Amino acid sequence: MSTATEAGSSPAPGDAPSPSRFSFARVVREILLLGALALPFALWSGYSELKLRPEAPLASGEVTLHDANAWGEKALWVDARSKARFEHKRIPGALWLNPEDWDPQVSKFLDEWDPEKHVVVYGDRNGDTAQTVALRLREELKIAEVWVLHGGYEEWQRQ
Repeated sequence: MSTATEAGSSPAPGDAPSPSRFSFARVVREILLLGALALPFALWSGYSELKLRPEAPLASGEVTLHDANAWGEKALWVDARSKARFEHKRIPGALWLNPEDWDPQVSKFLDEWDPEKHVVVYGDRNGDTAQTVALRLREELKIAEVWVLHGGYEEWQRQ
């Protein structure tokens, strides 16, 4: 009796396939096919998570980036993040004013402040340092036009 490999023909029914029949190229094709099938679902999931998620409502005293940008030169940007983060990256023209080093920085702030300007304080996305600085500007310095940037520095980076 001759075997399929001896005769050069395909194996008889019931014979186990040889390991060489499961080639690397076939495995790669199947992985690519599964990836192509999963891609639309992954894209929809990412889109719906980022774009369809409802925006958090503005808290009292907050301003959107769009509105703050519309103020143009009438906006005075104040960075309430740590000194290291301020020195690493910041909104162009922003002043540093942080509760940890308040007194020496207030005089620099007052040199730049103009009663005609809107003060826009930003911090990290979920930190309340910006809220603290804004509250101190309102209460201690009696500045009425103080706003906190909704979404903080992270929102600025997304534009």
